[in-house]
Amino acid sequence: MIRQMVYEETGRKKLAEGIRELCRVLACDGAILVNGSYTMSAAAAARHMEGEDLYMNQGIRLAAGAIAEINARTGCGTKEAASMLLSQVTACEQAVCSGINPVYLSREIRKAADWMADAAEKTAIHQCAHLGQQLIEITGDEELAEMVLQAMEAGQVIIKDSMQVKTRMEVIKGMTVNGQLLAGRAATLKGVEVLVTSRKLSSFSDLLPLLEKLGNRPLFLVADEIEGEALTLLKTNMENRRIAVWAVKAPGIGKRKEDMLADLAVLTGTRVYGEYDLLSWKELSPEMLGMADTIEAAAAYSVVEGRTSEASARRIAGIHELIEDPKTNFYDQQVLRERIAWLSGQVPVIYAGGETTVKVKEEKLRLEYAAAYAQSVKKYGMLRSGFADGISAETAAEKIVLAGMRKSLSGKEVSAGLFVLLLRKITSLTAMWLTTGAVMVSTGYDREDRELMESGVDVERLRGSYEY
Repeated sequence: MIRQMVYEETGRKKLAEGIRELCRVLACDGAILVNGSYTMSAAAAARHMEGEDLYMNQGIRLAAGAIAEINARTGCGTKEAASMLLSQVTACEQAVCSGINPVYLSREIRKAADWMADAAEKTAIHQCAHLGQQLIEITGDEELAEMVLQAMEAGQVIIKDSMQVKTRMEVIKGMTVNGQLLAGRAATLKGVEVLVTSRKLSSFSDLLPLLEKLGNRPLFLVADEIEGEALTLLKTNMENRRIAVWAVKAPGIGKRKEDMLADLAVLTGTRVYGEYDLLSWKELSPEMLGMADTIEAAAAYSVVEGRTSEASARRIAGIHELIEDPKTNFYDQQVLRERIAWLSGQVPVIYAGGETTVKVKEEKLRLEYAAAYAQSVKKYGMLRSGFADGISAETAAEKIVLAGMRKSLSGKEVSAGLFVLLLRKITSLTAMWLTTGAVMVSTGYDREDRELMESGVDVERLRGSYEY
């Protein structure tokens, strides 16, 4: 791409104009009307606010990226983040104009933010009297807020789409395996042996030695692929009641499939027998299999109720670490929370309903944000409404950070996790803006880009020009 660059004060000024333009809109109460529908998404608003000034557009994108990350990780905070960022950028501009070195100021506001974040973590309380009211503000409905609270008490919350108009909640006991039932009929099984394998099963003779050792005991088989002779003979023998095997093809692809098989193995007290194991099919014995107390087998899915153990707890702890990783995006966090719910043995599922597909999507997004905020409060606690008033600032940097805090909190209770993330993320963005030496933008396409575009390549996405 053809690039253009401006330096130092000119670049910082243009970035600040873009940041302020977006933050003034996002700091208002209520949702924003974008293309005929209301949204609180910073990225959605930013895309429709970009204009002809490419340098201002860069500021809009920087602000949208930071605010969107805060919103995704905590379920809310769009208005608070915009208010804090607007206050900090304006105050820092005034401080730099008065003669303070911007590099020095960026270092000092980072220190002030870290100090205030530590103070917030120490003073957080876990008795949240107004959590229900805050969830009502996020969902826009008292009944939905109460549903989220009930689901939180039951376990790790999962939000799914529903074909029904009304939103409902259901508590499922066990892990759902969304695989097609290849052999066996729909049934409720008690005390079932479980074999989990990532191998492809094509020969019935491979499985026969294990079936002879099991006798009449039922077997629930989850394999990467079941085909050919193995599938035909499993179906035939099940129909003639010679064996008791319910066979399921492992759902998903790639890493998602591997994680599902590993979770199922941990839940049932066994391991995944892989393609490259030295152990052969003939060497498998009943002692090597897992055990499920109850399995509800259906045509398109099965619900496996296993037994929680120390291995389950360790695996859940590892998944929690992945959720806390800043590199994990919002969608992957939801998938990881779903895995925790399956491993916990009790799964509260909220099915988001609506009259149209658009309304279902909006309802699901509100519920996901509400659940994320409630989980943040449960883990980190809540800050009292007068928290910011009890802090005294001495240096210019501390006064800048404190003013932004007071403006964003506006005398209300807020999740301590949300506040700390707000403080550190917004202050980091402000510090980066203060130390910006140059701003580069793309002003056109060169010959290489045009050739890629003629081949059907999305050059903007390839170069990362509008990724927030």
